[in-house]
Amino acid sequence: MLPACYAYFFFPFYPSDLAAISFDRTGTTHIGKYVLNHSFIIPGFIGVITATLVGYFLSVAIN
Repeated sequence: MLPACYAYFFFPFYPSDLAAISFDRTGTTHIGKYVLNHSFIIPGFIGVITATLVGYFLSVAIN
């Protein structure tokens, strides 16, 4: 259940995120007007929700 408390995708402060934003020449990768409005938030939510559900169902299946 570790992905449930993982804040990596919610705050764009990781160096690879900042590098991707600065190297993008098309302008599609960006930090919006608000800090929590950036290009990585939707994939982050999908990854966190999926990993949490898989972890939960694996723990139910094992126990």
